[in-house]
Order: sequence, then C-alpha cells, then structure tokens
Amino acid sequence: MIQVYKETFSERQVYRYRVTDEEDRPLYLVEPTGLFLPNPTRQVTLLDAAGLPVGRIEPPEFSRWPGGGDYTVTLEGQETPLVVITEQWEMVDLLLLRLPRYLFQWEGNPYIARGNRFGERFYEIFAYSPEPEGSVSEDIRTEILPIDLDSARLEEEAEREVRPWGDPIGVIRRPPRGPHYLAEGWGPPFQEATLLLTVLVVLADLHLQETEGV
Repeated sequence: MIQVYKETFSERQVYRYRVTDEEDRPLYLVEPTGLFLPNPTRQVTLLDAAGLPVGRIEPPEFSRWPGGGDYTVTLEGQETPLVVITEQWEMVDLLLLRLPRYLFQWEGNPYIARGNRFGERFYEIFAYSPEPEGSVSEDIRTEILPIDLDSARLEEEAEREVRPWGDPIGVIRRPPRGPHYLAEGWGPPFQEATLLLTVLVVLADLHLQETEGV
C-alpha cells in the first residue's frame, strides 16, 4: 500500500506529491513540472525519496478534445516506456461529469482503472476485457442522454455503475483524514507496483485539479 500526500501553494495548487509506504517511510516525490510552463501541461517528474530523478510522465499532445490521450511513463536512462496509460472518455462521461478511465498494459496483461466521484473509493482497478455489444452499460448510455443534469441525479447514476470486469484487484481511496490518497493492489502484479499506483493517483488528481480546482 502507498500513501500520497499533496503539498500545495496557498491557492491550493499542487506543487509536489509525497509518497510513502504504509509505515510512512518515504518512497517517491512527484512534481507536476508541466503546470509551471508558459503553456501548462501535465508533464510530471518522478523523484526518489532523496529527490533524485527516477523517471517522467509525458502527457499527450495538445488536443481540442477535453482530456484523453496517452501518458508515457519512462524511467531515467531508459528509452523504452515502463508503461503507457491511456486516458479515455466517452460523450456520456462528460455529460454525467464522470471521471476518466485509465487503460494500460502491465506485465503483458490489460487493465482498467475506473473512477467514482462519490464515496471513499476513488478508483478501482480491474483486469480488462472489452465490453460485449449490447452490454448493460450501453443500455444505460442510451437512456441517460436526455436527462436533466442535477446533482442528485448525477449521484444516482454514479451509484448505478456496473462492474463488467468482475471484482477489483486494486483500489485508490480518499480517506476522510490522514493522507490525501491511499492506493493498494491485491496480489500480483500490483502488490509491489508502487510506482504504477503512484502514477495513477497523480494523473487522476491532476485531472481533478484542472476541472474542479481542488
């Protein structure tokens, strides 16, 4: 399990994430260096506990579409990416103010991280396979397009989310006190994938910071 603490300026803009293990021993420092460029991006520098660079997250190229694209995670001194994480949206996600999905391959297998704005469970990670045609989620997608987007209905729709990929194999939580985020994987390959979990937390939080100013 990892614990993620946000270090912010007075206006609540994050300038660093401090990542520790469950005993609060330092693991990583993560700096969203792209936010301070003349044209801000979600470029991120990954540092070890001593502040030495261990890798970086390169965001997708600019697009007029709000969000989406590939985030490439590369370790220091290596040319081959450690992982490519795809931020994915559909029109219904924007209508319902849902969080983006993150798809990636890890140790040769596909996974998806799916978020929920409501409750302590912020994101859940599943072994991924494409949804079959005519699945329940597609029926929901057709039904909800014309709804009146009040906050109560948004919460109701969020609670109706299905889990077409079975039980989660990892989770990101937003606890009511203590660290800003807790993330853990259950069993291999995520039990020891602390850097991957760190990247997922940071990408999701940067999205919130951009869209909600939190």
